[in-house]
Amino acid sequence: MFTKAKNAPPENKAAALITPEATSSSAQGSTANHARSSLSVIGSNTQVEGDINSDEDLTVEGRVSGIITCKQHTVTLGAKGYIKGDVFAHTLHVSGEVTGNLVVLHRATIHKGAHVSGTIVAPCLILEDGSVFHGSIDMNPDNEILKSAFNDASGSSTTPSMLSSSSGATAQKATKEQRTTTAQAIKQDETEV
Repeated sequence: MFTKAKNAPPENKAAALITPEATSSSAQGSTANHARSSLSVIGSNTQVEGDINSDEDLTVEGRVSGIITCKQHTVTLGAKGYIKGDVFAHTLHVSGEVTGNLVVLHRATIHKGAHVSGTIVAPCLILEDGSVFHGSIDMNPDNEILKSAFNDASGSSTTPSMLSSSSGATAQKATKEQRTTTAQAIKQDETEV
């Protein structure tokens, strides 16, 4: 967004704003920008208290207390990251610490050095040597928890777009009810085991 002015006098070494015309002409010639998927990052010095709904890949290097919903993308928890709450993701990579339920549509990977306490529901799970896990695992791809959590994931992600519409309060209430139902189903599965 900013670039150093090339012909600025020595006493004025401030950054110069690139004009919108310059960025649009350079972006048109670059197909690399279009090929990249977008990514949200919660930095190592950031703490989030509340639910996160993401329509792009999410990397957590800081601390999150709340529900993370990223049903069609990848959630990555860095080695010093911490999540206290449930995570709903298409793909999950954990290198830090999680206290909560992990519900993953495709694959969950718990890397060396990670600490996870809770329930993992995923059809494919990788627990690397050196990772620590306390809880229960369900790898049934026909699990009711997966079906109820990802029932809208087959089409476009409707939850985030519904939250931004005029009927956002109704959609948010429905999403919370769905999460409560999923959490109750997880607890019921734990008591049956």
